Amino acid sequence: MMKSEVDKLFATGKRVYTKTFKIVFMASENESVIISAPIKIFKRANKRNRVKRLVREAIKGLDTSNKLVCFIYNSPEIKTFKEIELELKKVVLK
Repeated sequence: MMKSEVDKLFATGKRVYTKTFKIVFMASENESVIISAPIKIFKRANKRNRVKRLVREAIKGLDTSNKLVCFIYNSPEIKTFKEIELELKKVVLK
């Protein structure tokens, strides 16, 4: 994924907000997923990495083909895998 694609994603992509996530997505020729856990929310790297691992596992079953998608985790607490998975499935079904 190139920087220009990421810039275009944030400039023209559609946004969906939930209690835990800010999701930005748009149609694209190639499939790409970005997962972000901001330093402002999680100061320690091990917590950011844990959140990214949980989200990565939760989106494995979701259909992200032909889309650029960015998942930004905005909750100050780390939720369980089941809670993250349920929330992402609800968003995808909409």
